[in-house]
Amino acid sequence: MSQTFNLPDVGEGLTEAEIVSWRVSQGDTVDVNDVVCEIETAKSLVELPIPFAGTVQELVAGEGETIEVGQPLIRISAADSGGAPPPDSADSNAESASSAAPASEKPSVAPAEEHQQEQEQSPRGSGEEQNRALVGSGPKADAPKARPRTRPAALDLVDVSDLGVRGGNGRKDGRSPASALGHSAAEVVRRAAPPVRALAKRFGLDVVQLVGTGRDGRITREDVEAQAQQFSGSQQSPESVSLYEGPREEQVQVRGVRKATALNVSASASEVPHVSVFKEVDVTRMMELRAALRNDPAYENLSVSPMLFAAQAIIRAARKNPQVNATWHGSHYTLCNYVNLGIAAATPRGLVVPVIHDAQAYTPLGLAAALTALTAEAREGKTTPAQMQGGTVSITNIGSLGLDFGTPILPPGQASIVVLGAVRTKPWVVGGQIAPRQIMTIGGSFDHRLIDGDLAGAFISDVAAVMEQPGLLMA
Repeated sequence: MSQTFNLPDVGEGLTEAEIVSWRVSQGDTVDVNDVVCEIETAKSLVELPIPFAGTVQELVAGEGETIEVGQPLIRISAADSGGAPPPDSADSNAESASSAAPASEKPSVAPAEEHQQEQEQSPRGSGEEQNRALVGSGPKADAPKARPRTRPAALDLVDVSDLGVRGGNGRKDGRSPASALGHSAAEVVRRAAPPVRALAKRFGLDVVQLVGTGRDGRITREDVEAQAQQFSGSQQSPESVSLYEGPREEQVQVRGVRKATALNVSASASEVPHVSVFKEVDVTRMMELRAALRNDPAYENLSVSPMLFAAQAIIRAARKNPQVNATWHGSHYTLCNYVNLGIAAATPRGLVVPVIHDAQAYTPLGLAAALTALTAEAREGKTTPAQMQGGTVSITNIGSLGLDFGTPILPPGQASIVVLGAVRTKPWVVGGQIAPRQIMTIGGSFDHRLIDGDLAGAFISDVAAVMEQPGLLMA
C-alpha cells in the first residue's frame, strides 16, 4: 500500500515552503518521525519528520522547489502492507545516490526484527491523521555564507618588443609609436601627463612605445587603456580589477524571510500613511544605572542594553497613550489593554520581529531574561512562526548599527514602532552650564489614521521622560 505525505502547515497560516535538502533517497527505509527533508518557510528552517514508516517510493518535490501546503511531498510504500520494493532501476539509483551521499546524511535503517517489534509496541492511527497533526521538529539557523575571497590576478606585463610585430616599427593597428617617428623619450614623457604615465606604469607599458591621439600627439588615458586592452586582453581598468571579482551581474532568487519581509513592508508602506517624529534624550542616568545592573548578580548572563529600559518606558507610555497600542480596521479600531511587544532583530536570514506577549506583566528582571532569550533564538534562526504573531507595538534598535535615527516601516497590523539611535557623548546644557552628557535620539513611525502628530509627539516625549529618569523603571 502506498501512502503520500503532503506538505503540512508547520506554522500559523504559512502557505508554502521551499525544499532545501532531502535526507532520504528512493529505496531508503524510514521509520515514524525520521527526518526526511529540510524546508524553508517564510519564517525559518524546519526539519520535517514523516508520520509513517516504510520504503521511499518517490520524492515528489525536488531540492530548490517551492510547493504549497497540502501538495504531495514524498510517497512511501507502507511497511505493514508488505509493499513491493521499487523497481530494480530505482534500487540501483538509490544505491548509487546513497553511496554518493556523505555518511552523516545517510538515514539509519533498523533491522527488520527491531522494526517489526516497534510496529507492534507503537500502534498508530491512519496516515491521514498523522499527516494532519504533524508539526516540524523546529527551525535551524543557517550559518552566514560569504563568497571566498581571492586575490585579483596580476595584470600581464606587456613586452614592448612585441609592439612592432607588423611592418618593422609599425603597430598592430597600423599606427607607429612616437619612438619610431623620431621623438626622443624625454619628448614623449613630456607629452604624457604624470597621471597618464603612472597609469601606463601600472599596466606595465612604456609610454615611449605609445601612440598619442590627443592634441599635438599628446598621450591620453584612453590611449593607455586601449593599448592595455589590445595586448593584455584586459577589459577593465586597474581600479575595476582591484575592486570587483566574479561575474558582472548575478540573479538572486527572493525566497524565505526576505520574500516575506518584502511583501509585508510593501503592503504596509502602500496601505498605511506613516508619520514619524524624533527627540534627543539625555540618557546619562540610564547608562549609569545600566552599568550598576550589569554588576548585579541577579542580572548575570542577561542582556542589560538600552533596549531593556526603552521597552519598560514604552510599556508605561502606551498605558498613558492607549491609542498608540491599537489596530485599525477601517470602520473601527481596536484598543489593546495589554502590550505584546515586538522586538525587531537582524539575523543572517533577514529581519524578524518576535513578540513578548503581555510584556506589561514582566518585572524588569523578567523582561531582561525574556529579551535575552528572544534575541538569542532570533539570531540562531530558532524563532517559531507562533512567536512572531500578535504584536501590538514594536521597537527596533538601529543604535547597535552605529546609526542615530531612521524611519522604520510599521509591522502589519500595528500602529506604532519606536526606533532607538546610538548613545553618543555630546555637549548638553545642564543647570545653565554646558557639560558632556550621554545623548540618544529616539523616535518612531505611526499610523496617521489613528495617531496625529501631537499624539505621536506626546508618546515619544513620555518614553523620553522615563528614560531620562530610569529610577521610575525599577519602582
